[in-house]
Amino acid sequence: MKTDHVQIVFLAIGLILLAALQDMVPPFCGAKPPFLLVFALYVALTASGRTQRSRKGARPVTRWIWTACAAGYLVEALSGLPLGCCIGFMLPVCAIVRFLLRTGEEVQSSASLGLVVAAVFAPLQEAWLSAWGTYGGGSAFVRFVASALPAAVAGAILFSILPKIERFAGLREEVEG
Repeated sequence: MKTDHVQIVFLAIGLILLAALQDMVPPFCGAKPPFLLVFALYVALTASGRTQRSRKGARPVTRWIWTACAAGYLVEALSGLPLGCCIGFMLPVCAIVRFLLRTGEEVQSSASLGLVVAAVFAPLQEAWLSAWGTYGGGSAFVRFVASALPAAVAGAILFSILPKIERFAGLREEVEG
């Protein structure tokens, strides 16, 4: 049975494990794989539009907002960036992706969707961080170009693994095909 508490625990564990993984992985030409950005994008794309919370009616799902804020904060904390730098990027990016890719139906996550979304938004994150003047060491252009490759790999892997983990945890129903 799906409960809010299980979803919160899933998101918290996912954020913590991916923050640790992002911190451990060595950079590729100055850019690390953006596991936290990809996780926030995944949650933004797969969070259902409305959930029943009480007899009074349906409330909009906000877990993608909180996940984007928490992921941005963790990136800031891991990199020693100023407060609001990454939150100010992840929250609008997740809102834009959610708005652009959402139709009336639930978005089916796939490796190709993760690859494309991550490869597009990771270089934009590098440009955002360079505009803030927060990342030193190495050329901003090299980081901008090089960030797409590890992001695409991270996006493809996470977007293919996370639905299976959600089904295992009981957060997603099995789809009969």
